[in-house]
Amino acid sequence: MDKTFSPHKFLDALAEELIFNFARAGGGTTPGLVGSAREHEVRNKLQSVLPTKVAVATGCVIDSFGNTSNQCDVILYEKDHCPVFSINGDPAATYIPCESVIAVGEIKSSVGTSEINDAVDKISKVKSLRRYLHDPTCFRSYGSVMSMQGAPSESFDPEHKPLDQIYGFILCHESSLAAATLADRYATACGRHPEHLSPNLMVSLKDGLVLFTNEMRQVLENRVNAAHIFIGKTPDGEVPFLINKLATVANRGRTTAVLPYARYLLKSGNVAFSEGTFYPAALAQPVAPGDAPPAAQAPPP
Repeated sequence: MDKTFSPHKFLDALAEELIFNFARAGGGTTPGLVGSAREHEVRNKLQSVLPTKVAVATGCVIDSFGNTSNQCDVILYEKDHCPVFSINGDPAATYIPCESVIAVGEIKSSVGTSEINDAVDKISKVKSLRRYLHDPTCFRSYGSVMSMQGAPSESFDPEHKPLDQIYGFILCHESSLAAATLADRYATACGRHPEHLSPNLMVSLKDGLVLFTNEMRQVLENRVNAAHIFIGKTPDGEVPFLINKLATVANRGRTTAVLPYARYLLKSGNVAFSEGTFYPAALAQPVAPGDAPPAAQAPPP
């Protein structure tokens, strides 16, 4: 029996459980059931270790301009600051405003060319959603209702600042491609979209991490200014690496200053009235206690 608790051993055990349960999910009798079991396992594991301000769900991401993403396997969002629209309580038919979404993930059993294309396209669509922004110098941290006013250099800018955008990751059990082919297919899939809309990270439980790096081979947070794709292992373990990234985004990431409830809840986007009648607001004079009411006047003859 250990006399001290080790978070590292705990996460190593969690990673082993995830790998085991990924394999166990393969006992499903249809591809849909296998995928559902693996996605459910990932959501449960993430919910157990991420900050309590983060909720983990599945469903679609929406913006207040009428755009909707594809269904996402994993959605991390602000637990207490977000209206969630769920049709008949079905988790899969759930729609979450993009202003409160922290990260999205695509879960795959094995990734080949088609799986990479599918995951990259879905994540890109989420990242392309428009968070409502009135003043770029006003922003807030995830989980906070307090907005901050920054200098122009601190302006909210999801195109150039990775922590201002929804984080996107791909998690799979293994790759069916050789490393060089995987890198080529991943680069090709990402190349169909603007640099800032690509996934931030791919994790293979068997093969390691897939990351973007610059000319100096320094790890980048997304594909902007990327020169290389790195595929390899980390001594900390792939699952702890992913969890740390997601926790960092949840704690340091930024979103727009105010969640625009009215834009989602009201058709007009504001408190407005299309029809109605106005009536006088004057009230009758109150009667003091003990005073007799005025005598009724006889009608004129």
